[in-house]
Amino acid sequence: MLSRVADTLWWMSRFVERAEGVTRIVQVHRDSDLETEFSQGAAEYWNSALIALYAQNEFEVGKFKDPGSFIIFSPQWIGSVINCVNAARENARMVRDQLSEEIWVELNNLYHFLNSEDAHSNFATEESKFYARIIRFSLIFQGLSDATIHQDEGWRFMTLGKYLERADLTSRVLDTLTLLGSEPTRLDLIRALRSCSAFSAFKKKYRGALTLSNVADLLLFSEDFPRSLRFSLRCIDSQLHEISAVPSGSFTNEAERLSGRALAHMNFSDINSMISQGLHESIDEIQKLLIAVGQSIFETYVLLPSEINSTTPLQKLQSQMQQQ
Repeated sequence: MLSRVADTLWWMSRFVERAEGVTRIVQVHRDSDLETEFSQGAAEYWNSALIALYAQNEFEVGKFKDPGSFIIFSPQWIGSVINCVNAARENARMVRDQLSEEIWVELNNLYHFLNSEDAHSNFATEESKFYARIIRFSLIFQGLSDATIHQDEGWRFMTLGKYLERADLTSRVLDTLTLLGSEPTRLDLIRALRSCSAFSAFKKKYRGALTLSNVADLLLFSEDFPRSLRFSLRCIDSQLHEISAVPSGSFTNEAERLSGRALAHMNFSDINSMISQGLHESIDEIQKLLIAVGQSIFETYVLLPSEINSTTPLQKLQSQMQQQ
């Protein structure tokens, strides 16, 4: 597969996953704001979420007064939902021959909706339906990706992008709990779980023992919850070895070495050791590893020396997101 095609598919998938992830964060915060009538705790959680998403500076200097509308519609912040969907659609346009018609139609429809006046009026009058539409699109996109295209190298790069972005978002959601400035409340813990669609999975495993340790343990170390760090890293490591046809447990490039290191870090750690080290510091270390994995995948499979200084605006945007 041509390296640029692989890179385009990888980023298309990452942008879709990020759009869903940040939408879930806004949706959960909105719901809890209504329940608490925007208490001081809710304001603190919004602040910690913006810090974890590296969006605080853009929010403070921008024209948006509401964090939720900023995360959805900001043209300045590269991680906003509208920017993610626009970038995903542009990437998809460049590789339409690699995608099914169904995938293109769903993505194109959401793109036109978010860039229309109807999006703003719908957001103002029917917020819950607005969030549900974006999340539903992402789930349909993932289902169509698995059901309507060849599961070849292109699909593997799409899967790589999905799980790397998912691991990053899960770590950021968990990090919001460490940035509150005080012990997270029961509502804070529920927000974090719901932002990762993990509340039902948590109740099944822990039977209501809602503590920071248990929440972090699920989101970091669960072997069978599909949004945990360990699950995502195992999928990343597996797809990299499928692409290179090298047996798992060995490596032939830096991407495989770093993904194996990140997975081993999760396999041979536990929640107690991370809390004793400092949960925020431990999450920060994981996020640096994820950035290194993403950069090494780009350098291994995409970057050519002659192309370093000839990147397009979209490629520059993607590079900025990689370094966030």
